[in-house]
Amino acid sequence: MLIAKSPKAILFDLDGVLIDTEPLILQALKKTTKKYNIHLNNKQLESLKGRRKIDCAKQIYDWTKNKEFYNDLLDSKKNFLNIDLKMAKPFVGAIKLIKFCREINLPIALVTSCGKEIFNLKKSANPFLNLFPTKILGDNELIKEGKPAPDPYLIAAKTIGVETNQAWVVEDSYAGALSGLRAGCFLLFFSKNVNEFNKLVTEFGNKKVIHLENLKELIDFLKTNFK
Repeated sequence: MLIAKSPKAILFDLDGVLIDTEPLILQALKKTTKKYNIHLNNKQLESLKGRRKIDCAKQIYDWTKNKEFYNDLLDSKKNFLNIDLKMAKPFVGAIKLIKFCREINLPIALVTSCGKEIFNLKKSANPFLNLFPTKILGDNELIKEGKPAPDPYLIAAKTIGVETNQAWVVEDSYAGALSGLRAGCFLLFFSKNVNEFNKLVTEFGNKKVIHLENLKELIDFLKTNFK
């Protein structure tokens, strides 16, 4: 990783970065929308990644004008997120990375679009998430606008007491990446989507956006620069 300065803090997204939930969520969304005779294409589904439930519901309503689906999506007893999230496993290196950050006293925060109810489901199967002293969830009352707005990462940086231009964000979704960059953070884009990476570099420059191939790459960097 060609990075000049070490971070004062790292702000981690959850889904698609630390635990592999994105395929489960997208699959459940596809199945559920079909029940309402709603057929979203791959581009539409991809654009929902990383966003809060309320924002996904509003976006789908804008596309479909289906009020019944909108209401059910916001109902925790009916929405598509009532799936077995305990099936989601951590990505290779995720636990080791978070433990190492704690060992070297590097401030970290979890910044996720999922609300408390869904987060607790994920945490029950992935107890390493308890290692985060700071968690900014999607239903945090301080968040006026979710990703791709900068609010979540601005709140996270303020909570742990670091300037955003000294913080790194690790994100896999385009919405999440925009949120971190608009907040003024440095981005490690943990995604294989080359088109989205190129769009981010074009808009924000290659000094603000770096591609992260795997989490081990970040562990190795930290071990080299934090002795």
